Formats: sequence, C-alpha cells, structure tokens
Amino acid sequence: MHFHIEVTNTGKQYNGKEVVQLYVEAPQGKLGKPSRSLAGFGKTRMLAPNESELVRIVVPIDVLASYDDSGVTGYKSCYVLEAGRYNFYLGGSVREATLVDAPFNVDTLQVIEQLSESAAPVESFQRIKPVHTSPDGRFSIEHESVPTRNVDMQARIESRLPKSIELTGDKGIKLQDVANGKASLTEFVAQFSPSMLATIVRGEGMCSPKVTPGTAAAFGGVSDALFDLGIPVAAAADGPSGIRMDSGHKATQVPIGTLLGCTWNTELNEHLFYLVGGELQSYQIDTLLGPGINIHRHPLNGRNFEYFSEDPLLTGCMAASQVSGLKSAGVSGTIKHFAANDQETSRFFVDAVMSERALREVHIKPFELAVKRGGATTIMTSYNPINAHWGASNYDLNTTILRGEWGFDGIVMSDWWAKMNHPVTGGEESKTYTSYMVRAQNDLYMVVDNDGAERNAMDDDTLSALEAGQLTLGELQRSAMNICRFILNTPAMQRPLVRYNPIKPFNAREEQPMGSARAIEEPVVLETKADTNVTLHVSKAGQYQVSMNTSYDRNELAQSSCSLHLNGDYSMSLSTNGTEGNAVDVEGSLSSCRQAGMSWTCRL
Repeated sequence: MHFHIEVTNTGKQYNGKEVVQLYVEAPQGKLGKPSRSLAGFGKTRMLAPNESELVRIVVPIDVLASYDDSGVTGYKSCYVLEAGRYNFYLGGSVREATLVDAPFNVDTLQVIEQLSESAAPVESFQRIKPVHTSPDGRFSIEHESVPTRNVDMQARIESRLPKSIELTGDKGIKLQDVANGKASLTEFVAQFSPSMLATIVRGEGMCSPKVTPGTAAAFGGVSDALFDLGIPVAAAADGPSGIRMDSGHKATQVPIGTLLGCTWNTELNEHLFYLVGGELQSYQIDTLLGPGINIHRHPLNGRNFEYFSEDPLLTGCMAASQVSGLKSAGVSGTIKHFAANDQETSRFFVDAVMSERALREVHIKPFELAVKRGGATTIMTSYNPINAHWGASNYDLNTTILRGEWGFDGIVMSDWWAKMNHPVTGGEESKTYTSYMVRAQNDLYMVVDNDGAERNAMDDDTLSALEAGQLTLGELQRSAMNICRFILNTPAMQRPLVRYNPIKPFNAREEQPMGSARAIEEPVVLETKADTNVTLHVSKAGQYQVSMNTSYDRNELAQSSCSLHLNGDYSMSLSTNGTEGNAVDVEGSLSSCRQAGMSWTCRL
C-alpha cells in the first residue's frame, strides 16, 4: 500500500522539518491486536514558510500481519492477516493522528508467511488479550495460556548437523586465493586442524595489541597457524555512539541511539554512519559494535540510551539505515543484543520469559529488519537467557530463525565474557561451554585474554567436547567458514599482512630497586595509583611485549585500563576486568621502540 501525504509549513517565519507518522488499527480477530500500531513514517526535507512536500509512505503487507503461536486461527506458526477492516491514522504523533479515509478491507484470512515454532517458552504462563467489547472503542481484558515448546530440540539439531569436511592438512591455499576465486572456502577450511578450528572461534581482547590499540577485540588470524594461511586479524571497536578508544586516541562521538531514533530520519542516520564508517576505516577497524537495537521496555533499563525506542518498526528502520551507512563505507555494524536484553541489573542471569509471538513481533523484529533491509552481516548475542536458553547458545534464535528463516550468512559473536548453557536441556550456564555456543551457531566467543586464543586461556570445552562426540567437526568447520566468509569482505583483507611477533623480555612484575634509568629488559615495579614516569634504555629497536601484574578491587563486570605512553605519545593499553582485589597478569604489545632513553609513563 502506498500513501502520498502533502505536508505544508504553515508558519510565517521559520524553516523546519516535520515527521509524518502512519498508524494502523487492525481488526481484533481471534489473536487480539493493539489499538494502534506504527505502520510507516517519513520525514520532510527542510521546508520554508508556505512550502510543501509530498511524502510517500509504503506499507508492506507483512507489516500488518500478526504471528499465530497457538493455532487459534487455524494456521499455527504463521504470520496471518485476519479478515476485517484495517483503518489508518495519520499525524505528527500517535496522539495527534486522525483517521484517514482509506480503509483496507480483507475478506478472508490470508497466510503471509509459513514458519515453524521456534524459541517458545518451556513453562506456561498467562498473557493478557484485548477484547473489543464497547461501542466507544474501549477494550476489556481477558487472559489466555501461552503455548509452550512442542518441538523436539534434540531431533531438530541432529537433523540439521552439517557434514564434516575431510581434513587435508596444509595444501598451500591462502585466504586470498579464495578471494581471487582460485579455491573454494570449503577447500580452504579443510586445511584447518581441530586445534586451529578451536582457536578461530575465540576472539582476543580487550585492547589487543594485534589490532588498533584501544579497540574491543581481535579475531581471525590470531595464531601463527591461522596467520600462515593468510587470515588477517580483524578488529572490532565498541560502539554504538561512535568509536570507543581505550587508548587516548581521538574519535568522534555521535548522539545516543534514543536521540537518533527521535529524528525519525532514516536518510540522516544512514549518512551519519557512513561518516562513522570512514573513521573506522582510518583507524583500521572492521566492525563497530553497534547499533544497539533492543526495545525500551522499562525506563530504568541501564542501556536504554543505546537503543532507539519502544517501537520495533521504528527501531528496525533506524538500525537498517545505520547498517547500510556503515556498509557503504566498507565496514560493518554489529547489531546487538540478540535478544530481549531489557534490563541492566542481573543482565547475565535474568531470564526473559515471553511468548513466541511477543518475541517475534516485538523483540527480534528490529533484528529481522536490519538483516533483510540493511544487509547486516554481524550480530552480537545477549548476556541473558531467553526462555531458559542463554543468548549465545540459543539454537532457535541463532540458527532456526536468524540463518534459516532470515537467510543470514554472516557471523554471530557473543557479548564480552558471556555464558552459555545446553541448547536442548538448558540448565547450568558457564563461560567455558563454547561447544554449546558453536552448536547453536554463535561463531565467536568474545573474549579471551590477549594472545590467549591458541592456548585456550579460558579453558573452554571446545576440543574436549569434540573428542567426546558432543560436538562435531562439521559444526566447528561451519563456524570457521562463517568467520572467514565475513573476513573476506572486510578492510582487513586489503591491509598488508603483518605478523604479530613482539620481543618478550619486558615485564613489570618483580620487585626491583628503582634507579634513574634501566634497561628495557629489566623488571619495573610501579605500585602506584597515579601517573608515573620511568626512563628506559632500549638497546634493540622492535615491538616489545609487556606483562603487567595488577589488581582491581571491583567485580568482574567492571572494566579498567592502564595506558602506556612513550615520550608523551600513546603506545598501548593494558585492560582488565575487576579482579575482586586479586592480582592477575595482563599482557600487551608496546609500540616499536626506535631509540634509546625512552621515557615510559603509566597513565591510570
């Protein structure tokens, strides 16, 4: 359906823009509907007094459909358009909108999309249902039981297991050969040993020395074996309001998501994030961890500022525009947090229990729009469980819906230090259950310690599960292919391959009398809570590895970093989470030292 609305600036003095909002009043039918739902919107250009513009709003038929999770319409697990009269209201807000004489009449129920039951709750509860009972349009409330899961998840997963690719060992195929069409991605990944497959599903950070200093993670060619196959190290930077640089480097801050949502201006958002994408390119960063597109469900959600609105259509359209802008600049936007990340308190543990209809129509609808309209290629899962299954190991969200129904072929990464549980039985959760993550097709675990992917710094169960037959080789190869396919389309493939190979004599752990100057090979003890200068003599130019023993008297959710500067110029950051006051080792790489007598400053 197409609506053409003429908007006139009726003022006499000021130029201005106006938003046009179109709402639909659907028939209640058997499912029950909101009294009004946003069906489309547009924004004028800057209009002078008495100037007019014709705004066109297109309403796809699927925007009017509702999801039947119970079968009450006779079409379970389908998006349907129930019979009746669909009225439209137009105005500058839902409160100002007035009835438009352009009803849409549906004579008989229409099935818009046939899907399958996915991510349904495992325990029943009651939900409200509006009943249109009074002549003045007032609703009464009834309750009904929410349908629970009927799918045999074990059978669903086993029926879809990918075939394992026969291991070939190193055949000399590089990732660039895949990019040039000289070899297939399957042939390339067949060269990976099980150890390499377990390594590539681990991202390193924060502030990894293998990528741009101060960024959130490094992934891809993080080990020598992976790098030898020509896999570059890709960089992810925290967002969504511009680039977060824990390094002292400058980056442009852009308005928060809520304010950008208030613009109702998709073109402006796309252009803004095209500019952000240019800045990412200049800092050699491949993906921005944003936009954040969860739904405003409560005013006290600590991350509401990252998210656009309480409306899934507005949120999805804004997200699609920002992702498109980043793609136009040659980088990607990692839409987050998938899904139902609706509170900050206990965000690792609170179970988002909801009906399949609420999940599909409200909570994951913005992600669907960002994938289908914006072409999103990276997604971050949430910390929380959804209907008893943690986001990173939620098979139906990450495989059945995202990849199966929406056709997504990019990468899915966990939120930083996320937890997972069994994709079938649920139960206990842990950061080490990466086998459950891979089975659900969350490809990347974010993050392990710097230089910790190959040595399995988190002591995860990837290889032990493979050996025990609880994870298949094909599943690991599938995630490796997803990661490599993504990297093939990043700026990392255009940058020179530079091996991470620092000199490793320099540490700051052991007690040593302080002198006026010391060799860079000597240990340095700071024991300081303020900026401190230490003069170091460098006898050999090169890139040096730093090991710091530090403590942070906060819990693991807190983050802090120490920035190191050489002769006043930023060199690197050493990042740590809260350690509850216990001393831990943190490693990083110092920028190349090119002369003797360097003055090293630690800025806390």
